[in-house]
Amino acid sequence: MADGSRIRVSIVAEGSYGVTPGTPTMLVLPVTGSGLADRLGYVQSNVINPDRNVDDLVRLSKAAGGTIPLELRYSPSGEGLSNALLALLSQSAYTASTSEGSCTIAGGNKNVTKAAHDFPADGFVVGDIVKVSGSSVTAENGYYRVTSSAVGTLGLDAPANFTAGGSSVTVTRGSRATNGTATPSFTVEVAHLDLEKAQIYTGCVINTMDLNLAIGQLATVTLGIEAQSSTRVDNFIGSSGIYITGATYTAATTHPTLDPIGVAEIRVGGADYAAQSLTLNLTNNARAREQIGSLGPVSMARGFFGATGSVVAYLADWTDHNAFAGNTPTDLWFAAIDANGRGWSMSLPQVKFSDVSSPTQGNNTDVFKNISVTAYKDPTESCTVRLQRWD
Repeated sequence: MADGSRIRVSIVAEGSYGVTPGTPTMLVLPVTGSGLADRLGYVQSNVINPDRNVDDLVRLSKAAGGTIPLELRYSPSGEGLSNALLALLSQSAYTASTSEGSCTIAGGNKNVTKAAHDFPADGFVVGDIVKVSGSSVTAENGYYRVTSSAVGTLGLDAPANFTAGGSSVTVTRGSRATNGTATPSFTVEVAHLDLEKAQIYTGCVINTMDLNLAIGQLATVTLGIEAQSSTRVDNFIGSSGIYITGATYTAATTHPTLDPIGVAEIRVGGADYAAQSLTLNLTNNARAREQIGSLGPVSMARGFFGATGSVVAYLADWTDHNAFAGNTPTDLWFAAIDANGRGWSMSLPQVKFSDVSSPTQGNNTDVFKNISVTAYKDPTESCTVRLQRWD
C-alpha cells in the first residue's frame, strides 16, 4: 500500500513537446500532494440490440492532467518552483535583478534621486517593484512600485511623501518576468518511492495557478496541469530512486515557507491595505490539439492570459466602493518575503473591481470589504502580471 508521505514530484523542461530529454536533470518540487491522473474519453455505441445490451464502449481520446499543490517559498533560478512559475507566465527567462546605490531621498515628495543617473537604462521601468534600503528614516525602507523612471529620478508609490532619508540609499529591483508568448512544456514524474513505482506525464503545460495568502495559513499555490499522456514504471531503472533512464534528481533548496506575517506590502492604488486574505487565479486557457490518426494531443494551445483575484480587508472608507461604482481602473500588488529577505512580489498593474461589498455580520464583529478584481493589459507596461523574485 502506497504512503502519501513517500512521494516525490519532479519536473524537467522538454525541448520538443511531449518528448522527455535524454538523461534529464529532474527538479524536485516542494509539493504537499499530487492530483495528476490519466483522462480517457469514451463514447457508448448506439447500435440497437434486441436484447437491450450496449454493443460497445469505444475510447476516443486520451490525455492527462490535474493539480499539483505546493507551499510557496523562495526558489532560485534553475529550481523547479521558479521554473514552474516562469512557465505559468509563458516566459523563457527572467530579466536579471539590478541595484543602484548612493541614491538620495531628500524628502517632500515620493522620489529617489541620483544626479545624471539613467534609471530606465539601468533596468528600472514603470511598474517594477523595488526595495529601498539605507534610508535614515526606518519607515521609508521597504517595497514600492515604480510610478515614473527618468534620468536622475525614480518616482515611487509611497503612501505619503518621504522625509529627508539621506544620500546613502540603495534601490534594488528583483528578477523580473511578465506574461508572454513562449510555449514551454515539461515532463512530470510522480514517484512512489515506497512502492518503487512511478507515473511519468509528458507534454505537461502549466495552465493555471491559484495563490492563497491568508491570516493563520501558510502561503500556498496550486498549479493546474494539462498533459499529453502518461506511462507507468514498475521498477527502478539502474539504481534506487531512478525511473527515467539516465535521470538525476536535484532537490529544492530548503527555504522558509512564506506566511502572512512575511507579506511586506499589499497595496491597491498606492494605498496600504489592512488585508485578511488575498487570492489570485491565473490561467493560460490551454487547450489540447488533436488530429485524426493520433491518440491524445499532438500539441497544446494557449488562449488569452487571464488574471482574477479577491481581497478581504477591513472597511475604513468608501474608496474601493467608489472605484467599483465609477468603473475606475487601479493596480494591485504584494510582496511576500521570508526571514532571510528572499521571496516573491507580484503585480497586477491594471485591474478593475468586478464586485465590492461590505456586509455587517452582527454584534461584536468587524466589518470587512470583499473585493473581486479582474486584471487586463496595462497600456504602459504592456502586461497583465509582473512577477519578481527577490534573491
